[in-house]
Amino acid sequence: MLFLDYEPRILIELGHLRELACRVQVKFASGASAEELLQDVEVLQVMFQRIVPMLPGGVSVANLRRHLDFLEYYLNRNQPESCREDIADICRVDIPKVDQALRVAVVEVQQYDSEFADKIGPLLRDQHFDSAVRKAFVMLKERLVRLFGVSSSFDGTELVNAIFGSKGQLMGKIPDAERQAMRDLLAGLYGVFRNHYSHQDVVPRWSEVASVLGMINWVLQRLEGFPTIAATV
Repeated sequence: MLFLDYEPRILIELGHLRELACRVQVKFASGASAEELLQDVEVLQVMFQRIVPMLPGGVSVANLRRHLDFLEYYLNRNQPESCREDIADICRVDIPKVDQALRVAVVEVQQYDSEFADKIGPLLRDQHFDSAVRKAFVMLKERLVRLFGVSSSFDGTELVNAIFGSKGQLMGKIPDAERQAMRDLLAGLYGVFRNHYSHQDVVPRWSEVASVLGMINWVLQRLEGFPTIAATV
């Protein structure tokens, strides 16, 4: 999962979930009706479902999901006493565990190209997802041109072929299988995603944005391991 400076939104969303859950717990204690409690729990479920796609791998929300489901189950049957402990566990155990796992994950996954993090992070933080993707491709082009000394007039597949093609800069300098694989990967990125975002107004899904940006970040880092103009001068 791509975090960069986007992780504050996840932590903020989780904080909102915690606040509402604690209010629901107070309502349980005050004897609120099952119908009123259920309305709040349904909002908790919506908030939870909004958070789940943003979570990095390895952060488990199984217990939180289970307790929310129990709340809905028993409140729909007008049995608030049967799920009083579920809301208590959500507030006391489940959300704090997710919060802690998130903060650990934020530290562990901060393995980004520094320029990429500096320029893409603020766009993600402000939820300008389409701009983030377009900016990432601009960075990729600039890096390819700078590292391999090809013409800045090249773009897209033409740029990729000038470096990784059969007559490109890296022909004979790296294994053919790797050169061809990189050519195909970059050509695919440009053809499928860059052109899509460049030629129309896009409202992207976060899962797509994370995948595209994660791949571009990896490519930017991998490029540093190839023979470059600077390395051969």
